[in-house]
Amino acid sequence: MRRSFSEYLKHWEDAAANSVGAGGVSMPSDMMPKDKHKKHKDNNKIQKRIYDGRTKEGRKFVERILARRQAREKVKLTRKDVNKLKALNKS
Repeated sequence: MRRSFSEYLKHWEDAAANSVGAGGVSMPSDMMPKDKHKKHKDNNKIQKRIYDGRTKEGRKFVERILARRQAREKVKLTRKDVNKLKALNKS
């Protein structure tokens, strides 16, 4: 079938039906490129390795933290006492 140019213009579109140049591609809102997704997965692995207080290792970790906290509190108290003594000696 042979068409004239005027018939062709009647069927002509601005863009092809499968054009993606205008941003008509559907992507999920949380879509990430592969390299970003790999980093994201690695970060999630790190977060899953956080100590669990129900395990033996986790309980030891918490005990260590509490012991260090108590040691810091003792140092703070001794510093306050030293400062009070200095203030009394200056008076």
